Amino acid sequence: MAKTLYLMRHAQSVEKQAGQSDLDRELTPVGEKETFRMGAYLHREKINPDVIYTSSAVRAHATAKLLSDVIKFDVERIIPDEELAQASVRTFLEFITQLDDAYTSVMCIGHNPVISYVAEYLTGAEIGTLPTAGLVAMKLRVDSWQKADKACADVIFTISPAAIEGEQE
Repeated sequence: MAKTLYLMRHAQSVEKQAGQSDLDRELTPVGEKETFRMGAYLHREKINPDVIYTSSAVRAHATAKLLSDVIKFDVERIIPDEELAQASVRTFLEFITQLDDAYTSVMCIGHNPVISYVAEYLTGAEIGTLPTAGLVAMKLRVDSWQKADKACADVIFTISPAAIEGEQE
């Protein structure tokens, strides 16, 4: 069975403060609104992945949790992963190829530029730089995550909070 992958960049976060770890940056109020808007869109489109993997960075994990509230997603199926917090493209691709084939639909929430680069690698499409809370949905033309490789997927859609008009906040 073909696989569906959603790659999402975390929502807008505060600037790094002196002495603060980059991983500890929190969402801004704008980031919370971005996430709500994206969640409302996903809920309306009935997009509900089997599992959400997120970077363990505070801003990415907060994006995942807020998104799950809006789409009525079981928070027990959000899996933070330290490897995704500072992953290279190679590490991120290895992560994808090790996903459990029981999952047909997976969302990964991480950081740019890696999220955008991985989306471009898998689809062969020009994605550009995803804005905060931007998302790329793709259908992989493979029946196992282990076979995920260069240009093995087709873009279903890309969406950003700014592209979604008229959502209630």
